Amino acid sequence: MISVIAVVWFATFLFSNSLFSIQVALPAIQKELGGSLAAVQWIGIMGMVMSSSLSLCFGSAGDLWGRVRLYQIGIIVYTAGSVLCAMAASLPQLLAFRVPMTIGLAMAIPMAPAILASSYPLERRGQMLGWHASALAVGRTTGPALGGILLYWDWRAIFLANLILGGAIAAASLKVLHVDKARRSGSFDFMGAFFLMSGYPAFLIALSLAPTTGWRSSAILFWLAVSVIGFVAFITTEFRARRPLIRPSLFKNLPLSGAMLALLLSSSALYPVFILAPIYMGNVLGLPPLMIGLTMSAFPFSTAVTSPLSGYLGDRWNPRWVSAFGLGVIGIGLLVYSSVGAQSTAVTVAIALGLAGVGSGFFVPANQKIAFGAIRAEDYGTVSGMLTSFGSAAGSIGTAFATALMEAVLAGSRGGPIGFAQAQQFAFSWLLPFALVAVVMPLVPVSLRR
Repeated sequence: MISVIAVVWFATFLFSNSLFSIQVALPAIQKELGGSLAAVQWIGIMGMVMSSSLSLCFGSAGDLWGRVRLYQIGIIVYTAGSVLCAMAASLPQLLAFRVPMTIGLAMAIPMAPAILASSYPLERRGQMLGWHASALAVGRTTGPALGGILLYWDWRAIFLANLILGGAIAAASLKVLHVDKARRSGSFDFMGAFFLMSGYPAFLIALSLAPTTGWRSSAILFWLAVSVIGFVAFITTEFRARRPLIRPSLFKNLPLSGAMLALLLSSSALYPVFILAPIYMGNVLGLPPLMIGLTMSAFPFSTAVTSPLSGYLGDRWNPRWVSAFGLGVIGIGLLVYSSVGAQSTAVTVAIALGLAGVGSGFFVPANQKIAFGAIRAEDYGTVSGMLTSFGSAAGSIGTAFATALMEAVLAGSRGGPIGFAQAQQFAFSWLLPFALVAVVMPLVPVSLRR
């Protein structure tokens, strides 16, 4: 018999694998459909921006309309969008067809942890969340390799593969997943969602493009202005709304606030590694693309291995200690990475990424269990959307901050491999304190209560 965790695991694997396999296909797409490199990059950027910004909206909607129903619709919409992308005859068509794919992604991603939290009792919840985190890591590990294999046929095969797996998962979800019993009463905050979708995507777009175009470019200033207007309108609307998307009362919950702060601090310190490490290994160490890919896989591989163990331990011990241990290992991994220089080797980078991956594997499931254990079941979707959205936003902010620090150092140096390595060391010397402060966040609510 197919279980709930099996359906959620394969769906999560599909989403994660697809995101990273599509990145591999971008050069082939540009070669066939044409377009500038900046335009083609929007195929990948769109997935990150839409899923991060829409997660808050769909998280709240799931609590009102049913998390399972929204999850099933998301899988179907994502699969249908993949088929449309496979039939695209031009780059504008492909970008347009990516919209339903990313909307389906944003529907399903925040619903998965919420469904697991509501489907399994507290004594098994951590283990299920651990397997969910493992699915994300396995998809990330295998995405580039499977994408490269499918490219032997055509880049469209990557999207058509989603049809086969997505169709099977959608059918299984209709049979296995049952309608939610715990729902929040009230109406959806459409006005708040409108202003959020006006400001949040613009903010993420500015953070994504600023490292290549510069913070003073007219495009970045435009997106930042749009984001400020949207955020101000959103905050004003939320304080007046009868049923806001994000209720301020949630942040009065000490364990939930501690879990959120731990996620924000760790994400802001950790995410820059994923952007800077490939550049460092290519430009400073001179490694070939295959070696860079293998070295980068140390993070998701170690996360995939340790996530189920974290869930198991979180069910038997206090998950706050498991979360704090994971954050400590992340900090050690970042400390090792901050020491790499022009004479370092790929082995040192792999060790740093492996340690950070082990720490992430311990931290994420335990942190999710803390968050879900602190609230009522009717708010699982909202909190899951917050975890998804806030983590991505913090990572983008941390990456932009690290890039700005490196640019400031490089402007006063001779550049070259040595200059890049020194600039990177300087940037991570500023990021490390965020990771260290994050270690105590899971334990603060306990201290305050005492």
